[in-house]
Amino acid sequence: MTYEEFTALAKRKITTGEYYEIVEPVYNYHPAIPNKKTAAKLYDLCGLQAFRDMRATADSVARLAKEKYRIRAEMDGLRGKLDEIDSIVHEMSTATPIAKEESGAENG
Repeated sequence: MTYEEFTALAKRKITTGEYYEIVEPVYNYHPAIPNKKTAAKLYDLCGLQAFRDMRATADSVARLAKEKYRIRAEMDGLRGKLDEIDSIVHEMSTATPIAKEESGAENG
């Protein structure tokens, strides 16, 4: 959500610095804030301190999301490497004269 969207929904005033430093990270990562309207309503009801109090949790979730992304990328790379190894082993096993004779005998 942009600063402009937030200020259009919220009734309280907020500076751009406060929004980007405190509200936006909490909005983006805190599991208790599912949407823009909820974030604005929470701000209207509780003010900036509620977002300050929620920041540690949001930061933890952000770190976990980053770690999850890194692990998924690593897993994707490893899956590609496994596929490559399987392909090489398959090529090696079908390149032997015995394998060629056996596959020819099955066809003939």
